[in-house]
Amino acid sequence: MAVEISDLINQFGENTGFVKDLYEQYLLDETLVSEEWVTFFKENLTPFQENLPIRVGLTNGSTSNGANQRVLNGSQQSNDSKAALVAGSLVQMYRQKGHLAAKINPLSQGIIENPRPPELEISHYGLGSADLSELVPAFGFDSRGEVSLLELTKKLEDCYCSSVGFQYSHLSRADERQWLEERIEKRAISFSSERRLEIFKKLINAEAFESNLHRKYIGKKWFSLQGGETLIPMVDALIERASEQGVEEILFGMAHRGRLNILVNTLGKPLSQVFAEFEEESVATAVGAGDVKYHLGRTHFHHAKNGKTVRLELAPNPSHLEFVNPVVEGMVRARQDGHHKASRSAVLPLLLHGDSAFIGQGVVYETLNLANLRGFTTGGSVHIVINNQVGFTTTPDEYRSSTYCTDMALGLDVPVFHVNSEDIEASVWVTELALEFRHQFGRDVIIDLYCYRKFGHNESDDPSFTQPQMYAEIAKKKPLSDMYAEKLITAGITTAESFKEQHTLYRSAFENADSTRTVSLIGEACSTLGRLLVHSPETGVPADELRAIAQALVLFPEDFSPHPKLKKLLEKRSETVTGPGIGIEWGAAEALALGSILSSGRQVRLTGQDVCRGTFSHRHLVLDDYQKPQTFNPLQVYSDAHKGAKFDIFNSSLSEAGVVGFEFGYSAFSPESLVIWEAQFGDFGNGAQVFLDQFISASEAKWDLLSGITLFLPHAYEGMGPEHSSARLERYLQLCGEGNMVVCYPSNAAQQFHLIRRQGLMENKRPLIVMTPKSLLRLPAASCSLAELTNGSFRTVIEDRLPSAESDAHIVFLTGKLFYEVADAFKKTEIKNVKIVRIEQLYPFPQFELKKLLKDCQPQSFTWIQEEPQNMGAWNYIEPYLRGKLNADTLYIGRPASASTAAGSNKRHIKEQQKILEELVVRVRSK
Repeated sequence: MAVEISDLINQFGENTGFVKDLYEQYLLDETLVSEEWVTFFKENLTPFQENLPIRVGLTNGSTSNGANQRVLNGSQQSNDSKAALVAGSLVQMYRQKGHLAAKINPLSQGIIENPRPPELEISHYGLGSADLSELVPAFGFDSRGEVSLLELTKKLEDCYCSSVGFQYSHLSRADERQWLEERIEKRAISFSSERRLEIFKKLINAEAFESNLHRKYIGKKWFSLQGGETLIPMVDALIERASEQGVEEILFGMAHRGRLNILVNTLGKPLSQVFAEFEEESVATAVGAGDVKYHLGRTHFHHAKNGKTVRLELAPNPSHLEFVNPVVEGMVRARQDGHHKASRSAVLPLLLHGDSAFIGQGVVYETLNLANLRGFTTGGSVHIVINNQVGFTTTPDEYRSSTYCTDMALGLDVPVFHVNSEDIEASVWVTELALEFRHQFGRDVIIDLYCYRKFGHNESDDPSFTQPQMYAEIAKKKPLSDMYAEKLITAGITTAESFKEQHTLYRSAFENADSTRTVSLIGEACSTLGRLLVHSPETGVPADELRAIAQALVLFPEDFSPHPKLKKLLEKRSETVTGPGIGIEWGAAEALALGSILSSGRQVRLTGQDVCRGTFSHRHLVLDDYQKPQTFNPLQVYSDAHKGAKFDIFNSSLSEAGVVGFEFGYSAFSPESLVIWEAQFGDFGNGAQVFLDQFISASEAKWDLLSGITLFLPHAYEGMGPEHSSARLERYLQLCGEGNMVVCYPSNAAQQFHLIRRQGLMENKRPLIVMTPKSLLRLPAASCSLAELTNGSFRTVIEDRLPSAESDAHIVFLTGKLFYEVADAFKKTEIKNVKIVRIEQLYPFPQFELKKLLKDCQPQSFTWIQEEPQNMGAWNYIEPYLRGKLNADTLYIGRPASASTAAGSNKRHIKEQQKILEELVVRVRSK
């Protein structure tokens, strides 16, 4: 290569190595690089073309042995030059495609084989066996500087095509690629005898636990780890190495496969407690349903060899496999923010996946995508895929369209290491490499542990029905501990007698564990389940404090230029508080509530797809400079000035499931914080239905895991169509029971203010579901006065007697925005004998407040009116309460039952709304 060319390429700084590699490929065959680089090399290196050592191009012909025919452009070069050039390309191709030829799979039957890439063969470049003796650059693989082409290919084969397959050439950052190259290509996996014995013991314990369970509990299911026991020494190595890096906590998320093994051999769960759970004698609860044994979590303090203690926690999860991933990430972020002063290195997320679920469940990608977002990063996660190469009965060709189950991570700049579980030491080494990468760069990394499952999906399954060839091979497999024992015995590190003795000791301990000695109680907190929700503390705030918050919202820095239109809007909003104290709209009341919570020392976290501005342009709590790229967060500035708490407000990715799961996890591990997720429209909560059903509504009853997450779900019929009308209120009400959460539908700004403060100030929070408005955000009638914010609390029921009402002949129950339309309809028709009762808190049902309100009433009729179709909304939930608790035989008015939530036409919506109101007026007049 000409000197001038090297000088030119060296100008790329830290990317020099990458550009040189590309240039070598370009010289060999320009089709190996992208069109952009071909153009660059041609345009910038044209003056030096006569100095190029070789220019190789492809023709459409082929040689007799099937390899592409190469021809030389320009003068014929020596074989030495060509062999050296081919050597450079081989190095690049092994780095990029060597994993496809790696021996990562412990099975040979019933699996998909990757064809060996032709680019790894010298014949692909027009060379033959006679060229193997030629000396070529060693590319760092040998200290001599030059080796024969044969030696180089052997070294490349050992490095990139052994029991570990490395995928890292896709990484966009050159420093990450170079860091990995150095460690991969210069590695020497050589553990001390002592370390190998430690690995051996972990492997024996993992295998012995499973095999003894099979003898003791025939026919029971627990999703055995047999065939993948290498996971246990891998996790042990990760914990030990993490403690050396300063990691103080590791939070685990995993599905069923191997969970009991992790609980016992990593998290120290007593065998006696496991047995009690098998025999279903372990759970005693005052309140709560509990859960099956392979869903439960555990906390354990691991004492590392270096004397440090690492807190380990396995999060509980339901059978919705990968949905625990964002929950764990949220828990980690909460611990990092709250207990470790935002240190991203102090707490490590470790996520253990199944292969078919990893690629099949969209929440995995949603979680991976959060990894580097400012509001959601946890400093990188270590992922281990327990790849048993079959999902229930489904084989890889049926459950994925990609080469590997991890391939969707390539687009997110995540390195992937595929490793054969039968190479125990390589598996441990690659785990430590993954952890080092995370520690160095603060990014995610994936280990794809190729293994198998000895039995079916569960222990009562017969996998030979669906994978007969695969399981014929598995039946002949030795246990992994036996295979590793043979290796250590050959090396003189242990003996066959010692191996048998360790198995005997474990079996003895297993048989002596007494299941009757351990009876666990799920949760101290369960005894308070549902008893803390109805209490509403005084939530008023002194007027001076509210005025100070309002002023702070428009106190812009000198170098900050707000949008002129927005500046006027915000100043007008502030004046409603600092001036006459009337006409305070929804967004202002919300900001005042959040500011007052912050100044009391409680953190507020608010996320969602458009929360900084607000979907309906109503919030504006993060302002963008009109002239230059900078933002201003006025509430954080106010909080800082008053020694208050942190205000985290982040626009999220376009995700419901992943983000709601993250916020649930955050709220569970930061119970003192007010954690809010807002949907663009309440309907979009559908995308997070698993978290609503399996986590938010039931985590306390199942796992004694409390959460105070708050969901803001815009809801109301405004003629915006089926996907922008209903937050599916009925679904949340169907999930209510045992005081598990609160469901509210506030109808004015003061109610929203007091509701937010009530949730923020509660010591023992439950999930809060809020039907938030759209049209009420700016409706003058829904605004409030300063006096309404300085006194009182959230009212679960609001009684509205019409002006000049002569009697309470009729009681109309309703909730939310419809109140204003009903009141207006009565006003226009001059109806005066009606009491309108707004039920602002639907669950827990405010029966005592309603009984008190109706105590002296003897109305002629009770009516429930709603906007939603009859099979939706609150009707089917509330009618039994009205009839049973209040003895109110109530009639229904609203849209008829419907398959769709709302009309797609605004004109039709208006007609339907008018019909509902007219029917109510007719009914009241007829009585």
